[in-house]
Amino acid sequence: MQIDQVYIISIDLREEYIEELLDRAKGLPFPEGTPIKVFEGFVGKRLQTEENLPYKLYDGWALSPEVIEYGFWNRPTTWGEAGGMISHTKIWEDAYEKGYKTIMILEDDFISMEPIDWNIFDETQGYEWEMALLAHNSLHDNFHNISTPIRIGLNHWVKPTFFYNTHSYILRRSALEKLVEQHLPILKQNIIVSDEFLSAVIASHPRSDIREMFISNINAIATKKNFVGQTRWESLGNSLTSPDA
Repeated sequence: MQIDQVYIISIDLREEYIEELLDRAKGLPFPEGTPIKVFEGFVGKRLQTEENLPYKLYDGWALSPEVIEYGFWNRPTTWGEAGGMISHTKIWEDAYEKGYKTIMILEDDFISMEPIDWNIFDETQGYEWEMALLAHNSLHDNFHNISTPIRIGLNHWVKPTFFYNTHSYILRRSALEKLVEQHLPILKQNIIVSDEFLSAVIASHPRSDIREMFISNINAIATKKNFVGQTRWESLGNSLTSPDA
């Protein structure tokens, strides 16, 4: 498995924190010689204070509990969530412009659950995947119109459906081209949370307005086990995307 560039998103660019992130990344570990860099994240609160930015929140995101009672959908997108989504888009654009064929994106709260077994990619030869999740939280049990992750005849992989957690994933060139050329013009004017967006473009989103806004045209796979975890969660009160962040 060859990765042209590993990107780690962080808004904290202190030298000691960058060193910590690079050390953590090496501990996953990656194939020898894989380039790793910390990419400066977008601070979402800039949308409040700066004019003429090419981004706008989706103004139809917050739904009334009378329509559906689901906490993440009953409040506006937070500035932290918007900043996270925009950070991902800026990496896609960077990789697209540099002509990379394969990249990996990590959010800075990543942590190794167990060493990544890169040999499991051997069985994907002949399977046309464009995005690979090294961890994900499937939410099929929460929605009657979402199926379970789909078996695709591989020992270590499934096809994901609606999911949360975009802290560790791989993109191939064809996915980068679709994201930048087809999806970004709409997404930039309708910023939503990264896992909501990526779920929409790889599978069927539970919300009809999101299905109408974004076509599902990226072929994704996901590991059956989570190799990469996270250290920040809204339930722990340390998330950078919570309403209070």
